[in-house]
Amino acid sequence: MSGPLAGVRVLDMSSVILGPYISQLLGDWDAEVIKIEPPTGDTTRNIATTKTPGMAALFMNMNRNKRGIVLDLTKPGSADVLHKLVKKSDVVIHNYRPKPAAKLGVAYETLAKVNPRIITCTTVGYGSEGQYRDRPAYDDLIQGISGMADLIGRYHNADPRYVPTAQADKTGSLMALSAILAALYKREQTGEGQAIEVPMFETLASYILVEHLTGPAYEPSLGPAGYVRQMAPTRRPFKTRDGFLCVMPYTDRHWKAFFEYAGHPELVTDPRFNSVMSRTDHIEALYTKLEELLSQKSTGDWLNALETLDIPFAPVNTVDDLLNDPHLQEVGFFAEYDHPTEGRLRRVTSPAKFSKNPPGFQFGAPHLGEHSLEILKELEFNDEAIQALLDAGATAHPK
Repeated sequence: MSGPLAGVRVLDMSSVILGPYISQLLGDWDAEVIKIEPPTGDTTRNIATTKTPGMAALFMNMNRNKRGIVLDLTKPGSADVLHKLVKKSDVVIHNYRPKPAAKLGVAYETLAKVNPRIITCTTVGYGSEGQYRDRPAYDDLIQGISGMADLIGRYHNADPRYVPTAQADKTGSLMALSAILAALYKREQTGEGQAIEVPMFETLASYILVEHLTGPAYEPSLGPAGYVRQMAPTRRPFKTRDGFLCVMPYTDRHWKAFFEYAGHPELVTDPRFNSVMSRTDHIEALYTKLEELLSQKSTGDWLNALETLDIPFAPVNTVDDLLNDPHLQEVGFFAEYDHPTEGRLRRVTSPAKFSKNPPGFQFGAPHLGEHSLEILKELEFNDEAIQALLDAGATAHPK
């Protein structure tokens, strides 16, 4: 392993997306990741597309580069295994709420007694200091309470609706990843670990309010929250003569070049459109005019013209189109590998590139408990002790 996180050991006790996505990124950068699962396994093992029970595509996408061990923290002997792992690890990730975490022995205060250098990252729905702290949370719920569903509904002039991706889970995972890296850096300076808590609600609310905290940024408020341009119903991929196209004239130069090419130079000096402030104030009229002009030519004609004029644009890809996108092919975005049981698979490579410590792919996602015996032997459990753990139901391995 030669990546930027080579030598860092991570224990991933999380499930679903929030948590496993964090450790997937850490593993992609060559951290050693051990995935700790209960006997029932991660829920995503059997969600959506799957060829072999327990090895669904969603699970394999997020759990590559991880060895797997089964550990039932309610059974005798499991705490001894966990503590031995913690002693040799740098980071523990889990998504237990405070009360279950304390009951199962994975709270920071407990683990720090075993290893004062340990960094724990707890990914939860709501911060532990607030009144929602004991509520269960899933991506859909956080999209609702954070304002995301309302924004999408208002944008479509419809009822609230969800973004069709795990927005809260993945945004929370990226926030947690940043916090873990910051804590690792601080530990290099002080030698001390610490507890990190990353709540989905606060993270997604913070994410949304980057640009939507407008009027209420002032006290007293200058108006309601919401960035006008992004909330305009006319902000969407625009119709051309034969399809759709994403076009984003942004600066004065872009708009001047576009209006002149489209044969309407008078719009350059139109008081509604002659500055960024006036364009924002008249955004719906501006985008309506933009689509009217785009609809007069084909998508191909506009692609050539916009590239020549150096006006920002992009085609409207489907998710399937990404597999054949020429740019993604040139940067090596997708890679194929052979999984020992699932055959030839495709994976996404790390979008972040490192010039001096390029990470490398290690191996595909594990079957439930695939490395249980291997890891227990590394922890110096003898055959008799391992059998006792198996008999107690504290661990398991594939038959």
